[in-house]
Amino acid sequence: MFQRMKFAALERRLTRAYKNRLYALGAVPKGVFWRNQSTQIARFDALLSIVRKISPVAHPAVADIGCGYGALLEFIQKTPRYQTMRYSGYDINAAMISACTDQFADQKELFAVGKYPSGAVDFCLFSGTFNLCHTANLDLWEDYIFANLQDCWQRSRYGLVLNLLYAPKSHIKNQIFYADRQKFITRASRLFGPTHAVSTPHVTGDVTFAIAKP
Repeated sequence: MFQRMKFAALERRLTRAYKNRLYALGAVPKGVFWRNQSTQIARFDALLSIVRKISPVAHPAVADIGCGYGALLEFIQKTPRYQTMRYSGYDINAAMISACTDQFADQKELFAVGKYPSGAVDFCLFSGTFNLCHTANLDLWEDYIFANLQDCWQRSRYGLVLNLLYAPKSHIKNQIFYADRQKFITRASRLFGPTHAVSTPHVTGDVTFAIAKP
């Protein structure tokens, strides 16, 4: 109970920060704390290329957890090799979902407020979802990440794919979380199963993890 209260307080701070940023800068990469569009797209490509590689189905249903203003859907629609993927987007921030439904007015049904899919999907994706943390409590933030992954694991047929900033030792600096690559692999492997990691192409200091169900 006490941990859930701490998680709820974290989410209130995150929601406020992202809402203020979106209203200040608009539906652009910097409006969701990305450095620029090129790193945003590189992360998208890394996630989706792994899904293509490991998916046992030709048209995987992917849930974009922490979807922001819907940039991943736009990337999928513009990239032929990913256009067969079936997309849904979720965010805890109602302002972000409103931005999505404004931008994709004829596809509003693809988006919903939440932190996990409303039904079963093939893969859950997290593109930078856990980078901004708004806490100095490292243990709390890592527990929060894995609690969210657990919720999504239960609703994913084939697995999870996510990217995180990383450092030799996990830490939080200026409200940004940096994961210890091996520490993350060890914990994820214990909770879920074999976990693999690759450096995210074209993004310095970023790693993409794949956790696949047997």
